[in-house]
Amino acid sequence: MTTRIHHRGFTLIELLIAMSIMLSMLVLAALAYQSYTKTWEKDLSKIEQSYQEFRYNELLLDAMQSIIPLPVTDEASQAYYFLGREEGFTAITYAPVFNVGYPAVIRVFREQNSEGRFQLVYEEASLQNTVLKSAQQILPFAKRQIIYRDISHIAFSYYGWKDHATRMASLAGPDVTLVKEPEWFIEYDGLKRQVHPQKIKIDMTDFSLEFEVPDRSRLNFSLEELENPV
Repeated sequence: MTTRIHHRGFTLIELLIAMSIMLSMLVLAALAYQSYTKTWEKDLSKIEQSYQEFRYNELLLDAMQSIIPLPVTDEASQAYYFLGREEGFTAITYAPVFNVGYPAVIRVFREQNSEGRFQLVYEEASLQNTVLKSAQQILPFAKRQIIYRDISHIAFSYYGWKDHATRMASLAGPDVTLVKEPEWFIEYDGLKRQVHPQKIKIDMTDFSLEFEVPDRSRLNFSLEELENPV
């Protein structure tokens, strides 16, 4: 007696169903991978933005701590190139953010957007091929960088001597009782005060940045002034 073995294959309908299930799984896998990629790119963008903010914050700190009290002339006399206002300041540094190795005039200021919020902006004009002689000299601020964005409040203040006479009187010693100590100002014009600030503070919504400015102003005092400070 012969036994017949019947081999049953897939029908066309079963094959189509299997292909449909496989196709659905591939589509779901592709969507999941696409979603993962977008999330990763978004997180990576946030990491990159945070790193850039930290990096430029450190570079700004270097530039601020390397400010030079360079004497220049205005229409009336010789004084220091520094102008500080509540909205920002202009100064000279030998450690700029962009054109490293040469001094530069920098501007750090707040800038308001259309929504009424602020961003902290850094601008730089290199002195690589320029000799700065006058306070009225026009400079090309070719480099610009936004340090912080979307801030509701930014204000600048400056710590230093009231003027050159007060600064010189302080060198006479502790017996000069009428000499005031340095104090904070919301305006500090080096041309008018004839002295350089010792600190700069940037107050923002959730935190503040305070920078020590090295006091190199005595390098520019005359020998007669140092010997006779009062």
